[in-house]
Amino acid sequence: MDNIKNITTPSIMTKRSKPRRIIVLMLLGLAYPTFAWSATNQDLEERIALLEQKLLSLASESVELKKQLIESNKQITLLSQQQKHDNVTPAPKALVKSQQNISPSLQSTRDVNNHAVDQSHVVTLIDDSANGITTQANDGATYSGHSPTPSRAITLTDFKNYLKEELGFSYTGYFRAGWATSTNGKPVNYAEGALGRFGNEYSGWYDLRFAQKVYDQDGRRVDAIVMIDGNVSTAKSSGLFNTQDDNYMQFSDVYLSTQGFVPNFPEANLWVGKHNLPNYEIQMLDWKTQKTPVGGGVGIEKMKLGIGELDMALTRADVDTQNDDVNVNELELRYRDIPLWQDATLGITGRYSMANKSSNQDNLIVKNAWLAGLIFRQNNFFNGFEELTLQVANNSVASQLANINTNNPTFSSNGNDYFGEHTGGTAYRIVSQGEAYLADNVIMAHAMALTTGHDVYSYDMKTAHTDFYSFKSAIRPAYIWNQYNQTGIELGYFQQRNEVNSRKYKEQGYKTTLFHSFKVGESILNSRPDIRFYATYLRILDNEISHSQLNGKDHQISVGVQTEVWF
Repeated sequence: MDNIKNITTPSIMTKRSKPRRIIVLMLLGLAYPTFAWSATNQDLEERIALLEQKLLSLASESVELKKQLIESNKQITLLSQQQKHDNVTPAPKALVKSQQNISPSLQSTRDVNNHAVDQSHVVTLIDDSANGITTQANDGATYSGHSPTPSRAITLTDFKNYLKEELGFSYTGYFRAGWATSTNGKPVNYAEGALGRFGNEYSGWYDLRFAQKVYDQDGRRVDAIVMIDGNVSTAKSSGLFNTQDDNYMQFSDVYLSTQGFVPNFPEANLWVGKHNLPNYEIQMLDWKTQKTPVGGGVGIEKMKLGIGELDMALTRADVDTQNDDVNVNELELRYRDIPLWQDATLGITGRYSMANKSSNQDNLIVKNAWLAGLIFRQNNFFNGFEELTLQVANNSVASQLANINTNNPTFSSNGNDYFGEHTGGTAYRIVSQGEAYLADNVIMAHAMALTTGHDVYSYDMKTAHTDFYSFKSAIRPAYIWNQYNQTGIELGYFQQRNEVNSRKYKEQGYKTTLFHSFKVGESILNSRPDIRFYATYLRILDNEISHSQLNGKDHQISVGVQTEVWF
C-alpha cells in the first residue's frame, strides 16, 4: 500500500510581527485602495490583529492535520507489515466463496468493470464516528488518534472510488502473456475452443478501456468511452505493427454512455456509437454464446421492466462479399434476471440480422439470419454457480456453430466476410459452464457444449448442405493449498462428425494439462491476477475435417508459464 504523502504546512508565525504587519497592510491596500487611504491607523491595527489571529488558528490546524497524516502513515505501514507476515485473519471461507460467486459470462473476461472483492483485506483508513480517528484491519486491531470533528468510517476502497468519481476518469484493462516451448519446435495450439485454453493458448491479447465523465448533474450522467483491443506476438521479438507477426490493434468501442435520459426509466443506460450489448463468454473455451460485432449502433441497457431487466440494441455490421459490400442491420433484445427460485434466474435472448441490399445488388445472395436462446443460472451451487444456455440459429449464424474451434454466433465469418452457400439450415446447442467446491479445499470448473445442425455451410471444410454433431468439454479440478496457491489438472476432449453427400468425416482429440497457479483468490473463473506454470500433452486422434498437424506430428508436449490479469 502506498503511503500517504506528507503535506508541507506554513510555519507558525513568530513574535516578530512588524514585518508581517507591513506585508498584510500592503495586501489590504492593493485589494481595497479606497479603504486603505481613508481608514484610520486604529482601524487598520484592529483588522491586522484579527487577521493575525485567523492565520495563527489556520497554522495550528495545519500542524494538527500534519500530525494526524504522519500518524496515519505509520499506522498504514504497520498494517502492511502485519499483513505481509500473515497476521491478518482472513474472512471465513463461506464469505470468500459467496463473494466470488459472480458469473464470468455476464461480460467478456476482458471486460474488467465488475469483479468480486475479497473483504478479508478491506482496510478502514479513518473512523472518527466516536470522535477519534481509527485505522484498522479485519484482525480487530485498532490504532487511534484524535479527530477535531466527528465523521464516518472511510475505507481505502471508498477513497479510491471517491477520487475516480470526482475525477470522472477510469482506466481498466486486461491482458495475457507468457513463455512456452515444446519438444518438437514451437508450440502449436489446436482446437482450444473445443479442448480448453490451459497450456493450449500462446497469443498475447490485451484490452484497454478508457472512460471519462463529461457531465453529471440533476440525475443525468454522460461518459465518453473508448476501448482498444489488440494482440502482441509472444513468439517473436519484433515490435513492429505487422500482422504477419501477430501484432495488431483496433478500436473495438467508441461510444457515449448516458444515464437518466430515458423518460420513466432513470436507471436505464442509453448509449450511442461503436458498441454492442455485453458478451457472454464461455471462459475455459474462449468463445461466446452471445457476441455481436458492430460498426456502430444505439442501445438501451438495464431498463427495469416488470420482474426483469430489458436490454435492446439496433446495430450496423456491413459485410464484404466477393463482389460488393452489403449493408446489414441487427436488432437484438434480451430480457434477463427473471427470478425463478432462490438464487436462480432466467434470461431470454433474441437477435435478427437483416441484409439491406441496394437496387443494383439483386444478384448478391446475403440471407437474413436469426439467433434465439434461454440462459438459466443457479448461484450458490455448491458454493459456486452453474449456468446453462440453450440456443437455436439458422443460416450463417448456424454455420458458425459448426466450427471446430471458435463458435461465436456472428453473422459474418473472419471479421466482416460473408461467403458460403446458406440454404436455411439450422443448428441447436446446449452449453454448460460453472464452478463448484467438491470439498473445502477442492474446486472444479467446467465447460461443455453439445451441438447439432442440419443443412449448414461448413467453414472448416468449405462445403454446403452439411449435417454435423459435436461434443466439446474441459474440466479443471484443483487443490487449494491456500488463497495464493492452487495445483490442478485440466482435461479436455472433443469429437465432431460431419456428413456431406452421405460421406462421414471425423475429428477428435484430447488434452491433459498439469498446472500450479499463483493466485489472489480461490475462484478459478473469477479471480485474477493468475500466474500458471504448466506442462501439456496434446493429441490429435482424427483430423479428417481440419487436417491440422502439430509440426508434422499428431501429438505435442509443451511447457510454459502464462499470466492473466484484470486491472
